[in-house]
Amino acid sequence: MPIGTRELRRYILYALKEEAMDARVLKQIRKTRTATKTEFAEGLGRTLAEVAGGALTVRKARDTLSGVLKRAREGAPQIIGNTEDAAVVISVKDLAVLIGAAKEPTLGEVLKGSGFKPYRGGRIVVGERRNREPLKRRGDAAPVPTV
Repeated sequence: MPIGTRELRRYILYALKEEAMDARVLKQIRKTRTATKTEFAEGLGRTLAEVAGGALTVRKARDTLSGVLKRAREGAPQIIGNTEDAAVVISVKDLAVLIGAAKEPTLGEVLKGSGFKPYRGGRIVVGERRNREPLKRRGDAAPVPTV
């Protein structure tokens, strides 16, 4: 079933409202469609650690738990523990955005579903300053001056 203008508009509006979560994390989440599990896990771990500003030790996270939760609620994911098997603290709002980002189709998928076919022909040559007919206006608007 082709995807139409309504779905394309919904995709664009959804992409615009995701501004609370860091764009790097959303980009990494969207790569789930093309990356292997290992590549995705490593890339997501690196991205989250970069966004969070590094990992916290379990002891430091325990001692400053209220600060960890505050930063997570503000949109900065918190990494706790070893980077190979770390735990991540994020807010429920950010989790919902991440799940939505993983489920939403990419712009390419929307275009493909709508039946869009890219031009595969040769080069298109556009002539320089070709004389064109002046635009016609409706009603009693002033005519377009010719050059």
